[in-house]
Amino acid sequence: MKVNKYLLIFIGLFLILSIAVSFLLYKFFPLLIHHTIYYCQEMIYSFSLQMPTGFGLFIFAIILITLLVTIVKLVSLFLHMHRFRRSLHKSVSFSPLLRSLLKEMSLVNKVAMTPSEKPFAFCFGIKSPKIYISTKLVSLVTKSELKTILLHEKYHLEHHDALTLLIAHIAASLFPFIPLLSDLIDSYRTEREIMADKAAIKENAHRHLVSIFKKLLLYEPNHYVSVLPAIADPHTLDARIKSLVHNKEYQHIIVLKNIFISLFSLCVIALFIVAPVHAIELHESGQDVMILCSSRFPSHPNAFLLPGNHSFIR
Repeated sequence: MKVNKYLLIFIGLFLILSIAVSFLLYKFFPLLIHHTIYYCQEMIYSFSLQMPTGFGLFIFAIILITLLVTIVKLVSLFLHMHRFRRSLHKSVSFSPLLRSLLKEMSLVNKVAMTPSEKPFAFCFGIKSPKIYISTKLVSLVTKSELKTILLHEKYHLEHHDALTLLIAHIAASLFPFIPLLSDLIDSYRTEREIMADKAAIKENAHRHLVSIFKKLLLYEPNHYVSVLPAIADPHTLDARIKSLVHNKEYQHIIVLKNIFISLFSLCVIALFIVAPVHAIELHESGQDVMILCSSRFPSHPNAFLLPGNHSFIR
């Protein structure tokens, strides 16, 4: 089994960001639902911050809406993928010619042909990924071109590109404040399509791939496979044609604005995580208040001093 280093990278980024954001919410979430916050003497001597009425609830509402939108996007993605997978369950039998071709390429039980009037071929699946090819595409191409398509998709199959793209899109949906993830996904997807093209033309199939592109460009692209590695991916065709025809090396495109936004978000998260702040909940005049201190155990016996010379001793 071939190891996809990009899969490990995206999983690592997903885990690191998930742990960081979870710790941040655990540490500061209680502050959003309290009306008043006091600071102990070790932070600012006898200082009190009176939050505007409803400010904490306002911030809480923003976070809640963001989480709900993210959840809706994820649920929508999984439902869409589930319906899409169910639509692929209808399969047709292979012709003797195609069956012999699959045996020759060691793709037996790894390819499914589905009836459709749209030409497409892509790799799909997590537990048992397969190459899905439409009857329309099979009818459009020659045997040599079909072999080139299968070689292209075989590269995606062996390198787990479908799983990698799915995890990357989930990470981008969960952390919209890190827009650099979207740029990395676009670069990864284009690079992998170019690599799959190169794997497909090793056997002098350059002209076959060009012919396939010409035929596919006559049809409307299938945008519903945007999260899947597909030979007719409209987002990558331009760079792939330049690489194939003009031998032009692909240049990764990173938006400068996304770099600054992502770095700013990461710096804010890091600052809040390392901030030596500890919160204690107390009850004053029938209301819940939060007291913040820069250490878990204040050194002064009257460290928690509220306005009016009222002291709270832990």
